[in-house]
Amino acid sequence: MTQQESTIRTRLRETHRETLQSVIDAGRSVATAWPTDVVQESGAVTEPLEHLLRERGLAEDLIEMLQTGTAAMDETVQGRPIPAPPYLVITSRGPVCRGTVSDGRRLVVVLELFAVRRAPTRYQFRDPTPEDLLSVSVR
Repeated sequence: MTQQESTIRTRLRETHRETLQSVIDAGRSVATAWPTDVVQESGAVTEPLEHLLRERGLAEDLIEMLQTGTAAMDETVQGRPIPAPPYLVITSRGPVCRGTVSDGRRLVVVLELFAVRRAPTRYQFRDPTPEDLLSVSVR
């Protein structure tokens, strides 16, 4: 992780701790609805997680995190971010926020709620803390 990515990650954890905890709580709710501690279908992760995040108003909060991250870079996101692709995508690992900044680089913030295991593919809630939830990259 670069120094800039580390700075962004720290700023996001400090500024959006409540949002991070709310996202973790949503992930936990999804996982507790499963019949076992793992599922094999990605839709058992993505569909209920997206529903809960939108129902709880967290999609907009996640987009605010993207704005905070770009501000930590002394940049702004090109265009007006909205809580929908390409800015916010709910994957089988968790929410991904991404935006292109003025110099053409892309900030990607991943909230890693679920671990993905292969052979056979299965998904399991990681039960992360706000400190280990975030993955940040600038490309």
